[in-house]
Amino acid sequence: MSQHNLEQRLHYLEACEAIRGLIGRYATAADQRNNSAILQHVFHEDAIWCANGFGEYQGRQNILNALSEIAEAQVLWSLHIMAMPDIEVIDQNHANASWMLWEVCNLAEESTTAATDQVKPATTCCLGGFYKTEVSRNEQGEWKFDRVELNLTFNQPYPNTAI
Repeated sequence: MSQHNLEQRLHYLEACEAIRGLIGRYATAADQRNNSAILQHVFHEDAIWCANGFGEYQGRQNILNALSEIAEAQVLWSLHIMAMPDIEVIDQNHANASWMLWEVCNLAEESTTAATDQVKPATTCCLGGFYKTEVSRNEQGEWKFDRVELNLTFNQPYPNTAI
């Protein structure tokens, strides 16, 4: 094996591990009610985030603001399981990554009913879908998201069965 080939393989492995870590930090932030202190480090300044049912946002600060609002008004608690990441390293500084999402969460229902003005309780749900992302390295060598797309394919109430 040539030295050049060994260096390429090492770069590939290092990039894949860094991107897996990025995905993990993103999930951790989501499970901490879209923690902005973590999320600010996973997106490039001009990144795009979009998800069916939640909207599309461009620019890191717009993304952070939108995800904070989503956590405040819609997704009150969550546990993200990011499964089967598929990472395609394009070159030294660019990659694509996709993975499946399995999420258990508490979704807020409409905040009030028109007739009674009473707050409705949250519903525990199972969400699932597919993430598709574009990732690149900055000048400091950190991998961050350029684009995050979430295609939610199901949202089902969590079965409430008494034992």
